[in-house]
Amino acid sequence: MALRRFSEGGPRPDRTALLSLGMVVLFAPLAALCLLPLLLLLGLTGLPLRLGYALWVLTACLYGLRPVQLALAKLLWPVRRPTQGEQQRLDEVWSRVLRRAAVSERRFRIWVVDLADVNAHCVGRDLICVTTGALAELGDRELAGVLAHELGHHLRMHTAAAAFLVWVLLPLQAVSLVGSGLALPFARMARGLGSADGVDCVFGARRAAVSVLARLESGLRLVFAAPGMLAFAVKNAAGRTAEFQVDAYAVDLGFGAELLSALRWFEACAQPPQVQPLVPGPRRARHAAVREARPTHPPLERRMARITARLAVESAAEVTPGAAADVACAAVPGQGAGPEGRPVSRTLLP
Repeated sequence: MALRRFSEGGPRPDRTALLSLGMVVLFAPLAALCLLPLLLLLGLTGLPLRLGYALWVLTACLYGLRPVQLALAKLLWPVRRPTQGEQQRLDEVWSRVLRRAAVSERRFRIWVVDLADVNAHCVGRDLICVTTGALAELGDRELAGVLAHELGHHLRMHTAAAAFLVWVLLPLQAVSLVGSGLALPFARMARGLGSADGVDCVFGARRAAVSVLARLESGLRLVFAAPGMLAFAVKNAAGRTAEFQVDAYAVDLGFGAELLSALRWFEACAQPPQVQPLVPGPRRARHAAVREARPTHPPLERRMARITARLAVESAAEVTPGAAADVACAAVPGQGAGPEGRPVSRTLLP
């Protein structure tokens, strides 16, 4: 009943979403300051400073529009409408999730991403993207767990709030790139001195020069990147909390065993995690959401432990022999197949 009352009122921000919105307010003045040099240069062309800032704010307001959200999704991923067969299967699974959540089927959209990665993610305020890899590898039960997880993100407005925060942090990332550009000559000079032939000067002057240049390079990068690093550190911490919250939502909705099975399969098949910078750069932006481990997500074992504990509490409160067997089968990877012979234990929830 609590889930029903929550869902009928539509998406509502929780503490994680409110934290993201609070960071928007906190970092907006700093972002505006970072934009000032660019807007002053544009002012030489006749663009008033106030108009420049008004256009900047307008870009954030436009993000709430469905066409803009879809355009951004297409920019980042190869997104398309589901085929007739994909749509039929998605409608069947998605309707089960929405019925339990008491949410209108017209409120959210599901599109497909042409990637072999087994994944799903939210975009904007009402779009869920599922990869072709997920559709090929997942059974209907696991797919339902994936969609229940993503629905939790939308209903708690995690994605929408985080998108506005990323928009505010874009000027800070630009400043970080400026710092990298300023530090580049020092890095090249240090590499040149370090690889130069010949005998070192008295008292190792060349070695000292290389050390000074390296310190100047790292110092410049740190000074210019520090605001963005701080902001993204808080954002990533909020993202990890959000994952636990929507995992709990999927469990409360009745799809915890399916989600647990999916996470266990991914743990068994996942590649070693790759190191990722705290402040993402432009070269990592295109498929960062589906190809790399991200600091916004807690370790899989912690997520699975919490899901298992929550399932145990619910089972202790109300369990039947048939339900217990059903939960056990869904929670262990490789235990049979789902409807129409589909596998029941392959997925990752971002």
